[in-house]
Amino acid sequence: GKDYPVHTSGPWFPRMNGDVLSKHTGDLVCECMNGVIGMKQSMANARLIAAAPEMLEVLRWLDAEMDCRDDECGGALFSRGDFEKVRLAIKLAMEG
Repeated sequence: GKDYPVHTSGPWFPRMNGDVLSKHTGDLVCECMNGVIGMKQSMANARLIAAAPEMLEVLRWLDAEMDCRDDECGGALFSRGDFEKVRLAIKLAMEG
């Protein structure tokens, strides 16, 4: 497998000023200054960035599940319940 740089541990959360902080350490992860794009778009960007650790976790889970559910293992399909993790990550990214 590849060695990836280690990101600041999640979960992360967006602040009203557009910053994204680590919930564990309070460290600044990212600044989404509103400058030209405005506060609403800055906050949408901050929510999306703050959801990144959860989205990565879901993608890694989905990748691992595909290895377990391929044709060699009977080709088991995903259920609606399986995708609850995916839906929660999307909700977090869209609504904070």
